[in-house]
Amino acid sequence: MVRVGGRTLIGRWVGGLVIMLGLAMIWWLFAPSSLGGVARFVVINGNSMAPLYQRGDLVITRAADDYAIGDIVTYRHPEIGLVIHRIIGQNGDRWRLKGDHNDFVDPYEPLPQEIEGRAWLHIPRLGSILALARQYWWLAIAILVGGGMVMAQQPATRRQRRPTSVVQPVEFAMAAVSLCAIGALVAGILAGYAFLQPASRTMAEPVTYRQQGAFSYLADAPPGIYDTTQAQTGDPVYFQLSSTLAVTFRYELLDATTARGTIALNAEVSAANGWRRRLALAPEQPFQGTEATVQGVINLNNLRALITQLEQQTGLSNQYYLLAIIPQVVVSGELNGLALSDTFAPQLLFRFDKAQLTLVNPNDDRQGLNPRAEGQVTQTRIEPARLSVFMLSFDVQAARLWGTLVAGVLAIAAIAIGWPLWRRWQRDETMRIQFWYGNLIITGIAPRVDLPQIAVATMADLARLAQRCGGLIIRDTSSVPEQYLLIDEGTIYVYQTAADPGAQPSFTPPPVERQLLPAGWHDRFIAVLRETGRVSEACQAASIDPLTAYRERSQNPAFAQAWREAREQHWAGAANQRGEA
Repeated sequence: MVRVGGRTLIGRWVGGLVIMLGLAMIWWLFAPSSLGGVARFVVINGNSMAPLYQRGDLVITRAADDYAIGDIVTYRHPEIGLVIHRIIGQNGDRWRLKGDHNDFVDPYEPLPQEIEGRAWLHIPRLGSILALARQYWWLAIAILVGGGMVMAQQPATRRQRRPTSVVQPVEFAMAAVSLCAIGALVAGILAGYAFLQPASRTMAEPVTYRQQGAFSYLADAPPGIYDTTQAQTGDPVYFQLSSTLAVTFRYELLDATTARGTIALNAEVSAANGWRRRLALAPEQPFQGTEATVQGVINLNNLRALITQLEQQTGLSNQYYLLAIIPQVVVSGELNGLALSDTFAPQLLFRFDKAQLTLVNPNDDRQGLNPRAEGQVTQTRIEPARLSVFMLSFDVQAARLWGTLVAGVLAIAAIAIGWPLWRRWQRDETMRIQFWYGNLIITGIAPRVDLPQIAVATMADLARLAQRCGGLIIRDTSSVPEQYLLIDEGTIYVYQTAADPGAQPSFTPPPVERQLLPAGWHDRFIAVLRETGRVSEACQAASIDPLTAYRERSQNPAFAQAWREAREQHWAGAANQRGEA
């Protein structure tokens, strides 16, 4: 079987399909997120990731479904903008990140949905080049326009191409069959993949609720020390003036519709060396609703006595001690029809010595007067599953339906167009010859030559002869039935598509008028033929068609002799090169 040439229909369509798949792969890998892709191009503008990334490097990141500790990712800081750092840990639902060159952890901890992509490809210094090109874009446009004007002023080299056969309607039909078949295959693959996927998916969505509390305290004192007759919330408490400290904690669960639970109040005395003592101020008590209040009283004289006893028995003396007021809230309830269960145990922290008791961090959300905390419950919902193909997204159900429908329609169209084509293929030898050997055939009227003829049994034999001698096969449209001729070394090889197998080929072409030929074409033709051994390339160099060359060889003995010598020199040189190798 003769090799199918790059210009045949199959070669063209296979090449086109490969190019399309290549372009699709490039789009899938590098399409930016602004155009529907998953890639983001990041230019490094600092040294926080040195020595891995330097200023001016280009890093391409790609969005991912999940991330892990050790990944280098990009996230958008609400104040700084886009940041590329490494994940070093997790704090609840948030990621903790740090630059490799930094000696501190990023203060902002992004949520998983705030991560924009994982580092995928690193190209040193390309970012600086892209930034420079973007800055001087006008210079690049000027160079392109100027180059185009210079090229437009150059005289075009005229090169006569060899005659080619006119595209027949059958080639359009074959192209249509190929397109329909490829489309049916793609749609079928999409539908098959969709049938392998679940039609729906369960989505988990967090629903946020808030807990908050308010501490207050009072301590009796003589008149004239405070604005009132009591030390109130925020005031220091002096042991010489006050004997008790009354503490109140009000709890509230926000966003919930119903709630119930228990609330208690404790105190904890501790020292810097780790010693601690827990005191119960109010026992656990139940509550109903989203609000609750608990109260307790600390005897300051007993507190001082406890510290005195500690120092006497241990022989140690601390500069100060800590007193933490700790409510214990255990709550359960309902939020948007979802059950919630949580605890809330903030602290109100005092520091005291032998003379006074003062607040520590009164505005802290965890150890201040108005502590707050957020919680989440997960609600699930079922939604149609989706398939993502490059920049397109489909419902699984829609992909099943439309993939099957399109595949069926295109398959029917391919059969409807291809069946008559197949029937014609079976009975039309000219069509089969053009399909398999079209890259070796030119269509026209054969030159008038008086040379011996040799009948070739099959078209494959004639094609092998053409490949071996570097010639072209002439499809003679003036003969009935059609003949395919190869003129080589003073011999005409003929294959005839006669309906009668016993018919002998005959070659009687009509006279052809000579055309005006370029000057000096003989020398260019012979020089290229000596170099390549191929008639087609020699004809292109001489700007003539093969019919003219064969006609000239049959009518000009000197040209025919130069032709033979050029061929012999070429094959002799090729044989010497093979021997040296």
